Amino acid sequence: MKGVFARILLIVAVAVALATSACAAGSNPEPYDASQTVVGIGDSIMVAATGDLEAVVEGIILDAEVGRPFRDAVPALERYLSTNPEPDILVVALGTNAGASAGQIDELMVAADGIDRVIFVNVRVPRPWEAATNEAIADAADRYDNVEIVDWYGSSGGNARLFRSDGYHPSAIGSELWSNLIAIQIKS
Repeated sequence: MKGVFARILLIVAVAVALATSACAAGSNPEPYDASQTVVGIGDSIMVAATGDLEAVVEGIILDAEVGRPFRDAVPALERYLSTNPEPDILVVALGTNAGASAGQIDELMVAADGIDRVIFVNVRVPRPWEAATNEAIADAADRYDNVEIVDWYGSSGGNARLFRSDGYHPSAIGSELWSNLIAIQIKS
């Protein structure tokens, strides 16, 4: 029982901190409406969190693959758009595998032209590209009015229980928190 209570407190504390920082950042997205289409493109982190994401964001459409690098984001989005209208919200959770550059983000933003909200989830991965990837994502939020960030890096720091032994794939509680952070950003 004590573990469950601690888990709930952790999730609530991070959720409150994130919601507060999102409001303070001056982001003024349209309020979330459950009829909006939300599409997520991701890698193994999203694959592992699929059940949690589907539980907290009703109707979310996920395209996640193990080992997917950021350079595959544009083809994944183009595949979706070839048979579907533009989503209202695009969640991009890539960068764990080989990182992401400003140029790759710019290419994705060209493909995502017309999408109201593009939400990037930054990374926590003990690899040389972690800082550069998170910096490129942060810079994108400064350059594009429709870009928002879920700060997984900041929210997951200092808590080894959120990760498996590799230090970057979330544990069950980590996947739950990761999904809740995304849901909070979508619904804020």
